[in-house]
Amino acid sequence: MTIKEGMNGPLHVFYEIEGFYQNHRSYLKSHSWDQLHQTRKDPDETTLDTECKPLSKNGTKLLHPCGVVPNSLFNDVIALTNADVVLKEDSIAWRSDVKELYKMPVDFAWTPLPLGSSMEDACLVPNAHTARVACDPSLCSIESDWGDAPCFGYVCVGGYFDQFACDAGDLVLFKYGSHEKFQYLYETFPQVISPLVGINSEHFAVWMKTAALPKFRKLYGRITSSLKKDDILTFRIQNNFDVHAFSGKKTIVVATDRGFEFEFLGLAYLLVGSACLIFSVVFASLQLAKPRHMGNSRHAPCSGHGAW
Repeated sequence: MTIKEGMNGPLHVFYEIEGFYQNHRSYLKSHSWDQLHQTRKDPDETTLDTECKPLSKNGTKLLHPCGVVPNSLFNDVIALTNADVVLKEDSIAWRSDVKELYKMPVDFAWTPLPLGSSMEDACLVPNAHTARVACDPSLCSIESDWGDAPCFGYVCVGGYFDQFACDAGDLVLFKYGSHEKFQYLYETFPQVISPLVGINSEHFAVWMKTAALPKFRKLYGRITSSLKKDDILTFRIQNNFDVHAFSGKKTIVVATDRGFEFEFLGLAYLLVGSACLIFSVVFASLQLAKPRHMGNSRHAPCSGHGAW
C-alpha cells in the first residue's frame, strides 16, 4: 500500500467488509448472554438451542459461545512486515467490554508449567491444544484445586495474540468446563483466539459491536508513528474469512482519526439532533409567549353548553 500523502499518527488500520448484514434481526439476536457473561453454570441445551438459533451446535458439541454473531467472527490474520512501522493490536476495543461485559467460563483456569516439570507429555507440543490432546492426570494434579477435570497444554504464541499473558515458547496448563460437551471459541478460531484469552480477546469485542449498515469498518490495529508521502506499507494476510459465500468484499483501510467512522451516520445524528433542539426551543418560546392553560374552555372545539 503506497501512501499518497503524509499522515500524522496515530493511524488506524481497519478491515472493511461490504455486503454483510450484521443489522439483520435474525443475526442480531443469535447469541447467548448467559454464555458471554457467564456468572453461573452453563445454561441448559434447550435454552441455548432457542437463544442461538440457527447455530447452537457443531455436530454433537454445543458451541461456547453459541450463535451466529460470535461464530461469524472475522478471523483473517493481518500482520505488518515493515521493519520500522509497528502494528499494535491493543486498545482497539472498549475496556469495559473486555474486562466486564464478556467473561470466560466459570471453570476456566490456567497456570504456567512449574520449573522442573516433565515436558515430555504429548500435550506440550505446538497445536496440541486444538487437537484436544489432554495432559496426563499427574501433570494436571500440580494444581490441587482443579479436581479431576482434564487439563491441556499450550505453547504460548506470545505478544498480542496472548495479550502478553505469557512469552512465546512458554509452556502453560489450562482447563475449561467440559470439552466433551462444548466446542470453545479458541477451537473454532485458532488463528485469532488464544485459549488463555478466549472471549476476552479485543478482536472479539470489536466484532461483537454489530454494524448498522451492510458496509462497515472495524478496527484491527493502530500505528502510532507518522507516515510520509510515498512510504510503502506491506501487509501479510492469512485469508480465512470467506466473503465469496455472501458475494461480499473486504478491504484494508489505513486512516487518520478523521476516518475512524463513516461520516454519514455522524452527520445524520448531528442534523436530527440539531433539528430536535431547534423545534424544542421554538415550542418552548411559544409556550412562554402565549401560554395555553390546560382545561381552558376557550380553546375547546365547541364553546356551547350541553352535550354534543
